[in-house]
Amino acid sequence: MGQLKDKIAIITGSGRGQGLVAAKLFAKEGAKIVVNDLDQDSVDSAVESITSAGGSAVGLTGDVSNAEEVQRILQLAGETFGGIDILYNNAGIGYSATDRFGIAMSDVVNCAENHWRRIMDVNVGGVFLFCKYGIPALIKRGGGTVINTASIAALRGAQDAHAYTASKGAILALTRAIAVTYGPQGVRANTICPGVIDTEMIHNTLIRDSRISDVLEKNTPLRRNGKPEDVAGVALFLASDQSRFVTGEAFAVDGGITQQIGVS
Repeated sequence: MGQLKDKIAIITGSGRGQGLVAAKLFAKEGAKIVVNDLDQDSVDSAVESITSAGGSAVGLTGDVSNAEEVQRILQLAGETFGGIDILYNNAGIGYSATDRFGIAMSDVVNCAENHWRRIMDVNVGGVFLFCKYGIPALIKRGGGTVINTASIAALRGAQDAHAYTASKGAILALTRAIAVTYGPQGVRANTICPGVIDTEMIHNTLIRDSRISDVLEKNTPLRRNGKPEDVAGVALFLASDQSRFVTGEAFAVDGGITQQIGVS
């Protein structure tokens, strides 16, 4: 019997990368999955990979910063599976945005105003909208769990990506507030703060240069960059009853890099 048997999970940004690996793992553990991403091909491919392995999944494209599209995704979960038990806000704009969306990661002085707004709209606004419309659905089923994706950038200062860093810090604060406010109604909320995770998009932007990858690995106590499976395992813990007395916490999945003195 899987750890998530008969649970219903929405995972945003699950057409690829960390979200896709989590969706497959959750499905393997018995969850019914609602896949979401920006492009239809990724959504269709993710749904097919889950169902062909014996899992249950449906999918819908949608921009997490658009309230109408968020509500359509939640409506799909309700109409198809009867509601939601797990809300995993994984979608966001990160370092891959330069290649994928033309959004530059820079310091506060050099950050374009439209780039700042777009990063905030997606990273913070997406979490806000899914929680605004999704938490009542969790409560309707007697409670559930919210998992929000932040970053180790929310835990440490960095010389660039200030909009990204600010957005991830906001997610941490919002998650704690949600945990306190909705805990009495059976809703738990926690944050995952990934470090350098070697997905296809990150590999093609941040660590495609072996010299950079080597430096990152040497600065990590576990002496390797992370894998999507490392994040998915923590997400499974937070989604399952194994974490039933855990809420309002932030989990760094970074190989120990944030525990060091003198490493930024």
